[in-house]
Amino acid sequence: MPTLDEIFTQIQTGKAVRIALPVAGIMEKQRVGCVYQEEDPPEFLLLFNPGVLPAEIDMNRKAAVLLDISGQSISLSVDIKQVLNNQTLRLVARDVISHEQLRDYFRVDVSAPLVARPALPENDLAMEEEWNLSGETVDVSGSGLLALFSTPIDQDKLVRVDLVLPTGDVQPVQTIAHVVRSRKIADDQYQVALHFDQIKPEDRDRIMACCFEIQRKHLRLKVQVKNPE
Repeated sequence: MPTLDEIFTQIQTGKAVRIALPVAGIMEKQRVGCVYQEEDPPEFLLLFNPGVLPAEIDMNRKAAVLLDISGQSISLSVDIKQVLNNQTLRLVARDVISHEQLRDYFRVDVSAPLVARPALPENDLAMEEEWNLSGETVDVSGSGLLALFSTPIDQDKLVRVDLVLPTGDVQPVQTIAHVVRSRKIADDQYQVALHFDQIKPEDRDRIMACCFEIQRKHLRLKVQVKNPE
């Protein structure tokens, strides 16, 4: 894993990056495309398009910046030092995020089909509820996912999840997860957050590989930022 010093020697002003920004009162970080501007490492600036930055950034929580260097996805844990204006943040890089840490830092926008059903011990199969919900993910990480279903699932309920990743691999990822929250966002549409409680290491690695690839695709998209006034 490269050091911070090595990373800063390879980043050029104008490079497209993505940041997971902490927002006051919201657990999930908001993911935004932006542009890197060199300053005095480990301090640097990020430039955003007008109207992109959330109104209430939580300055007391760390953010995560994802960038691509020579085809390798690198993530930095950063402090938000200053909001210069509605298009510019000054940040300080603190650490390079390891593969293991990344699963908790970064959720990636992924649209993938999944099926949820009750997860009860095998000796309770006779008592198992008869339901099976098909849905679609909103975002995915190595530690959980956010999905849309047509009906809600009770908070703290254990569910068995079959997730088909958008990588061409038809073998689903199978995990047992619990419902962190479930809320209605439209008629017959519920947003359900799930945290993985039991998952095979190889399945977690498949999820992370998928997340890395999708992030690389995001970073290849050119980000054009109008100069802040």
